[in-house]
Amino acid sequence: MRWIKNKHTLLIAYILMVIVPLMFIAFYLLAFAQNRYVADSTIVVKQVGEVNAQMNNGIGALLGVSNTSSEDAQFLKAYIQSRDLVEKLDKKLELRKHFQGAGSDPIFELHTNSSKEELIKYYNKRVIVNLDESTMLLKISTEGFNPEFALKLNQQILKESEQFINEVSQRVAKEQLIFTQKQLEEASGQLKASREALLAYQNQNQMFNPQAQAVAIAQIVNTLENNLAQLRTEERTLLSYLNPSAPQIVAIRSQIESVQEQIEDEKSKLTSSGRSDKLNRSAADFEGLKAQVEFSTDLYKLSLASLEKARLEAVRKLKNIVVLTSPQLPQEALYPRITYIIISAFLLLNILFGIIMLIRSVIREHQE
Repeated sequence: MRWIKNKHTLLIAYILMVIVPLMFIAFYLLAFAQNRYVADSTIVVKQVGEVNAQMNNGIGALLGVSNTSSEDAQFLKAYIQSRDLVEKLDKKLELRKHFQGAGSDPIFELHTNSSKEELIKYYNKRVIVNLDESTMLLKISTEGFNPEFALKLNQQILKESEQFINEVSQRVAKEQLIFTQKQLEEASGQLKASREALLAYQNQNQMFNPQAQAVAIAQIVNTLENNLAQLRTEERTLLSYLNPSAPQIVAIRSQIESVQEQIEDEKSKLTSSGRSDKLNRSAADFEGLKAQVEFSTDLYKLSLASLEKARLEAVRKLKNIVVLTSPQLPQEALYPRITYIIISAFLLLNILFGIIMLIRSVIREHQE
């Protein structure tokens, strides 16, 4: 009789602890739980610039793209799960409104009047990002209470990811590009100013090249001095057999004086103490202005080359998202997995029931 009583008690306990909760779980899943559809996509980060062929392997070699670093994939994964992206998606897709569903499923739906932190937590339960460390492939799975929203959410995440990866990879390059553009503008202004100064000096002094003019005068002086030397030689020759008062001697001495005066006149154009309009000073000033123009030109060329290099570097660092498998409109709901949940609940409830019975038996043995 006692055995029957114990067996009856055990059966009632089993029904209360296993059967009733299991029926409640099954009833909730069948009556209240909403279907959730899943859209999947697989992406990889591609670098546009040239890469070492030794670094290409696997899917990267197959696609002709470089292996992205682990940092790029980790950054993108963190961004997809970040608050910034959740707020953007909430504005564009009304995440909160959709995640709240019909309001009949308090377990799997986002409850009304939830905070931003709760929205982000719920979002990361419905958007799963898996990173394959060996291939750096990112698989993005998005859940929605209807197939259209699951697809739209996945597509929008891909779009925002493309924009994010471009901004991250280009930020430093753009800053360098802006800096080199500013340097080019400054070099261009300096070159223009130095050229204007040179032109103003030429117009003011009414000479194209004082240095060339000084060289020409020096050549004239040299020629006159040669002529003077020849005339003096001729004078000494005539004096060897003529009187100093002879007409030939007087004529040649007159020529010598004229050449000497012309030499002094030409030399005075080149140099003169205390005057600033002479060719030597003009040539020196002109040479300084010309050197400034040449320096500004070289600086402009360097700035132009730096700008072109920065532009090439910006292109080389450009990255984008390669979609290996694009998201498709789901046909069947994957969640909730009713059979799996019921079987798992049944096993867990039985394990819990067995543990409680074991504890009860131990306590009774100690009491007896």
